[in-house]
Amino acid sequence: MALEKQSNKLILYIAMSLDGYIADKNGSVDFLDDTPAPVPDLGYEEFYASIQAIIFGGTTYRQVKNELSPDKWPYPGMPCYICTKQQDSDDPNVCFTQLPPRQLLEAVWKDHPGNVWLMGGGKIIRSFLQENLIDEYYIYIQPTLLGDGIPLFPADFPRASLTLESCQSIGEIVELHYRKKTL
Repeated sequence: MALEKQSNKLILYIAMSLDGYIADKNGSVDFLDDTPAPVPDLGYEEFYASIQAIIFGGTTYRQVKNELSPDKWPYPGMPCYICTKQQDSDDPNVCFTQLPPRQLLEAVWKDHPGNVWLMGGGKIIRSFLQENLIDEYYIYIQPTLLGDGIPLFPADFPRASLTLESCQSIGEIVELHYRKKTL
């Protein structure tokens, strides 16, 4: 994984089941633990070092805070923006916002130029897709079929053409790296 820091990019970096779900129908992501951690790793440390801010959807933020990492915020010192109407004013680690995607991204880049991680989930991904704002996609396909759940790409966004930059297997996981086609 060779990530660049020079220009402003919105990057979707996410794992999904082989049948296209980022969580099961109850919102759980425990299927991610079904596959042994690959060696070499998925390049997460390199990716994380290349970003200047994170944008979450509200549901994903609450899942990270309350379920996945309840005792310690996993992104200390990283500017984190939460797109939600349900604001938790007691959390000093994040900034809550209701700005539309383009305005939010412009505001984030004004304060934190460079790569921004779009963490998810499906609704926030769709809102950024509707405005064609995602520049790169790192999608990690887990060898699990869920049969139902929260899709990575929920319906109702415009068609997008992408360019495949790379495809590789890392252990039992497949990494797909796409870029938005430029006209």
